Amino acid sequence: MKTINKWLVLIILTFIAFLISPILSVDASPATSYTYTLNAKGRMVRTQDAYLPERTIVELNLKDPQDMFFDEQDILYIADTGNRRIIKYDPNTDTILLEIHDSDFREPTGLFVSGDHLYIADRQAQKIFKYHVDGTLVQVFGTPKTIAFEEKAFDPAKIAVDKAGNMYIQAASLVDGIIQLSDTGEFLGFFTSNRVSLSLIEKIQDWIFTEEQKARFFRREPMIFSNVYIDHEGLVYTTSMNAEGQGVKRHNIAGGNMFDFVFAPNDPVDIYTNKQGIIFVAMVSGQIFVYSPDGDYIFSFGASNFFSGTSDDISGLFNSISSVAVDSQGQVWVLDNKKAFVQSFKPTEYAIKTYEALSLYYEHRDYEASVEVWQEVLRLNQMSVLAHNYIGKSYYALQDYEKAMEHFEIAGNRYDYSQAFWEVRNQRLQKYLGPIFIAIVVLFVIGAIVKVVERYHPFQHHIKSFFSRIKEVKLIEDLLYIFRVMRHPLDSFYEIKKGNKGSLLASIILFFIIFIVYMWYLTGKDFIYQYVAIEDIDFNSVVLGFFGLVLLFIICNYLVTSITDGEGTFKNIFMMVVYSAGPLLISFILVTLLSYVVTYNEAFLLRLIHTVGIGWSAINLFLGVSEVHNYTFINTVKSILITVAFMVIFIIFWIIVIVMWEQLYNFFEAIIREVIRNAKD
Repeated sequence: MKTINKWLVLIILTFIAFLISPILSVDASPATSYTYTLNAKGRMVRTQDAYLPERTIVELNLKDPQDMFFDEQDILYIADTGNRRIIKYDPNTDTILLEIHDSDFREPTGLFVSGDHLYIADRQAQKIFKYHVDGTLVQVFGTPKTIAFEEKAFDPAKIAVDKAGNMYIQAASLVDGIIQLSDTGEFLGFFTSNRVSLSLIEKIQDWIFTEEQKARFFRREPMIFSNVYIDHEGLVYTTSMNAEGQGVKRHNIAGGNMFDFVFAPNDPVDIYTNKQGIIFVAMVSGQIFVYSPDGDYIFSFGASNFFSGTSDDISGLFNSISSVAVDSQGQVWVLDNKKAFVQSFKPTEYAIKTYEALSLYYEHRDYEASVEVWQEVLRLNQMSVLAHNYIGKSYYALQDYEKAMEHFEIAGNRYDYSQAFWEVRNQRLQKYLGPIFIAIVVLFVIGAIVKVVERYHPFQHHIKSFFSRIKEVKLIEDLLYIFRVMRHPLDSFYEIKKGNKGSLLASIILFFIIFIVYMWYLTGKDFIYQYVAIEDIDFNSVVLGFFGLVLLFIICNYLVTSITDGEGTFKNIFMMVVYSAGPLLISFILVTLLSYVVTYNEAFLLRLIHTVGIGWSAINLFLGVSEVHNYTFINTVKSILITVAFMVIFIIFWIIVIVMWEQLYNFFEAIIREVIRNAKD
């Protein structure tokens, strides 16, 4: 009986444990706010946790909150839009200090604290409310009395205020830009505006249609700003949706953008900076992106419930972010307007060390100390691109350019690597310029002496005779014939056609030489110009593409010219194509070699050489088709165009065959598997 009771108790306990296990257990994966950054190849990768979820505040009874802001005492102000109120909240004591209600509030969506004053933007009421931080109403600003707003709605959604009391307002439906008002409400103009970026189709439309037609049929307006913010130094920041690299901006006093390009998604909704100048940008989709004072992407954290595959309330996951703020202790606070809660994140040692190193670099200009702290960051994350990048910048500032180059290369920073290499090259030129000049003078003197000796004791004819005998070897002569084609293409192609010069064997050897040089050009350039890592190159596609396209052109041209009275044979066409590529071959060699000695400042030289090589070879090819087939100019153009058309048709046909074959293979594979399964049953 006791044995039965023991088993019964065990079964009951097991059943209870089964029921409560979902409550007691926490899935570590979705509960962690993963941190991501960019690697040296510009790809998003996971890194050490920079922030971990700390507090989740749901007791404030918020409804569709849209904005929040910390004052100098770490008091948090929240725009509780759905409840038409402003909350003054102390996170340290978890106490609501003040609630501001106003009968004129309709939809307060933005707020900003400047000194002892609180500014509230209400887009539905079309007003700006200025309060004292104790809740006393000071002034109300309505629609500016100016011609600029006679036909436009004044619907302020977000607001920022500088130390002089000037207000910078982002209007919900205004495309003209950020409104600037004085401390008395006088309209000062539009501080900045987004530009209209045109696609290729829109540029073609501009070329075809008149201004009246474009205004009538095409609606082209700049992106509306999504937020505006002013930091403790008075710098103005803005965010914009769908701005393609221009979604996060820092503006100078003239309103111009100080950032060239900022890596960010297309849904930035709020922006904030801490006391060190680190920039935090909240994305509607649930992530917080962090940037250096120069706009360099550091890392991002947070996540969306939707993309995480869960609808549960888990710390670090959001339905929709509406605002972000940072307190004096470095904690990041995020506002979810859909689920109406505030989430705080605590920085880890990784984030703290990163910000310390950035502070030493930007604020204190202590580059040696910055390098030491970055080394500590590397101990936490050996492949931190940001650490290597800023170590390189620190060494550059310390004029240790070779060490800077090492770290820039690890970080994949080609631009700064080029700047450091320019300095190294300049130092080497200054160091070796004297010996080089002396060597040139010595060679000049030796040459003069040789000429004098040659008058009385000739010996150069022996050297010339030696090289002449080498050149008389048939294969070597045919290989070197590629240089004559470059200088006299028409005569050379005529001689090839008649069989007097060149050979099929030499053409085949040259074909493989061109391929080898092309592979060297593809993989052997210096870091500055080697944009694709060797391990990322699909060599199968490169090899098949090179041989396939060249041979396909030769075959298609032979087929086309066979029915259009072309005189060239398949052998003539192959030799003509190979010998035409001489300038391209030389350009590959020159560009690869020069990539080790030129910087971005001289990149135009490499582009020029490459362009000349392609153009020269294209002209040779055109003249070769004309001469080999004895065509006129018009017939040559037609032949090349039809050849290209045949190539396109063949490629499309081949793709269709491959797709159909895969489908047929999958069909028969499924049938065979079904037969085997039935046979086993």
